[in-house]
Formats: sequence, C-alpha cells, structure tokens
Amino acid sequence: MSKISEAELEIMKVVWDKKSATSLDIIEEVSKQTDWSKNTIKTLISRLVDKEALKVIKDKGNLHIYKPIISEQVYKKSENQNFLNKLYNGSVNDMLLSFVKSKKLTKKDLEELMQMIEDED
Repeated sequence: MSKISEAELEIMKVVWDKKSATSLDIIEEVSKQTDWSKNTIKTLISRLVDKEALKVIKDKGNLHIYKPIISEQVYKKSENQNFLNKLYNGSVNDMLLSFVKSKKLTKKDLEELMQMIEDED
C-alpha cells in the first residue's frame, strides 16, 4: 500500500464516510475543515487515484465519482502496525504500559479496554 499523506487522508475520510463521493462533494466537505483551494483538493484526489487508493467509478463530463479502493479498516490496521513498529518495536504491551505510566490511560480506561477484549472473544 502506498503511503497516504496527512492531507490525502482528509480526502479519504470524506470518501470513506460517504462510501462514494463526487469531486464536488469532496471539495465541499474538505473546504469546511481547511482553507485549501479547489485546485489543491483536486490535486490530492488525483494523487490518491495515482496511488490506487481511490478509483473513478463514473465520469460524467467534469463530474467524477470516486470510491475507495483501500478500506478504512485496512488503512487503520496498516497504520497501527507502522506506529507500533516505529515506536514500540511492534509491542502492544509496551505501548499500553507507556500510556499507563504517562497517566494517559486511566484505571477506568483499562477496565473498558478489558471489557472490549472480553467481548471480542
């Protein structure tokens, strides 16, 4: 999977949320959250098509409809693994311990996490 930049991720979030989106939909949504120009957003969309993260499913004149090739779940799984590998040598335990030691993970958080783990079994 090609690396998706933070800016490109903003485009992907819109498409994932909508399941498919026209270029106009993407421009409208991203413009609400950023001060990027229409051309910047179109460039980011084109990069995602080139990276095979998005595909054009319909083309009506100047109106393109985009659908994600990379699912949000697959992307998150890949990024989670990259994060774990980069900072914690792939160890979830080391990551959680780090959060506990830095007081970023409370006892209540741990209890909720344990419940979620039990629910997955």
